[in-house]
Amino acid sequence: MPVKPNWFDWHSWIGVYLGLLLFSICWSGAFAALSSEIDWLLMPASRMVTAEDNFDFSKAFPVVERAYPRAKIELAEAPANRFSAARFTVKEPGGGRLFVYFNPATAEVTGSQSIFTVQRFFREFHEAFFGLYGVGKFLVCLFSVPLFLSMLSALLFFKRWWQRFFQLRLGKTKISLWSNLHKFAGLWSLWFVLLMALTGAWYLFEEARYKLGDEKFALVDAYPLAVHQLPDPRIAGQERMPIGDLIAIARQERPDMQITTIQPDRAGFFYVIGQSDDVLVRDRANKLFINPVSGEIEFNQYAGDLNAYWRWSETADILHFGTFAGITSKIVWFVFGLVLAGLSLSGAWLYVQKQQNRRSAKWPKANLAACVALIVPISVLPIVWVYLHRVGGKVDGKYVMVELPDGVAVFILCWGIVTLMIELVWVIGLFSLRRAKVRKHHPA
Repeated sequence: MPVKPNWFDWHSWIGVYLGLLLFSICWSGAFAALSSEIDWLLMPASRMVTAEDNFDFSKAFPVVERAYPRAKIELAEAPANRFSAARFTVKEPGGGRLFVYFNPATAEVTGSQSIFTVQRFFREFHEAFFGLYGVGKFLVCLFSVPLFLSMLSALLFFKRWWQRFFQLRLGKTKISLWSNLHKFAGLWSLWFVLLMALTGAWYLFEEARYKLGDEKFALVDAYPLAVHQLPDPRIAGQERMPIGDLIAIARQERPDMQITTIQPDRAGFFYVIGQSDDVLVRDRANKLFINPVSGEIEFNQYAGDLNAYWRWSETADILHFGTFAGITSKIVWFVFGLVLAGLSLSGAWLYVQKQQNRRSAKWPKANLAACVALIVPISVLPIVWVYLHRVGGKVDGKYVMVELPDGVAVFILCWGIVTLMIELVWVIGLFSLRRAKVRKHHPA
């Protein structure tokens, strides 16, 4: 009679067959949490000594327009903190997009770079493996399920786990040491695993709703993806009000809102978002749509007026990436992201070590499962290649490769090499275990 698998078996099964992809997601997510700060370190043009408390968008727009007279300003972002420059996204005639940095203290453009930054790389990789031929986001979000089940199974087989938070036993062997460290780190990561599983499941629901349901991703917007789409302002060919006047209208309408981002032309509207007194919401929870010809307020959204569903949709990102308390929370998220990645690695190593003296592997074909998981990040490479050409825009009608800052290119390349080496060691370890068993059963 077959033996009914226990909770440890389920925990082991998840780690062996799905652990490598979980590692890829957690490992990239850790760096995604600090990716904006990494860009800040790599790009001197984005750094400055001090910034004004209230950034004056109206002074920055004309300076950027003069510096890039043939480009269109698509987005303007206030400095993220007192040590960062303001950032404008401009679209050049060939379709290429640049980040242009503006120093409020000197009212000067300090430099520019491609929009393909460290932050963009990790956001696209962690969120959806760069789309992965249409299934990337579904795949990443789907892994919130095994992440949760891995935590649940561990709690069910680890007796009296609530008493073990301050009990780290070193053990007498290397295996017992790593096993105890694995359990100890897992216990202290429970809150983080639960949070990542919860927000990941929400993203899975959002993606399913968007792709398979009503194709709605916002409550109110100027685009069809909104439940309530604003009517076309019908301003084609009419003269727009000066940027300064439109900003003044926005400030008068919403004196409570600290404007963080302006989109001069969002399907014809002058679009403003920012932060008010609400807790744990992203900037777009508070937004204004202004008719740029008449100056009329077409829509004014307060985060506090959102129902529970849409309020949570504006909170999930804040919790998932740890952006609610600046650099402090981001560092915490980075550390625990590394811990989750480390749990996947240590779990695989413990499996290999414990299987070496057994006649047959506990979980057959684990090496093949690892190879399949390895194919996923490798298959991203051609997508990234195409992405880099699309971001670069066109010259003489042909897409050209974007020029990346040396620091950005080197960091991404080094991270990719390290990641590939770690994953190859994982695969090689499982194959070496299989070869050892073959030699044991069929000696020469």
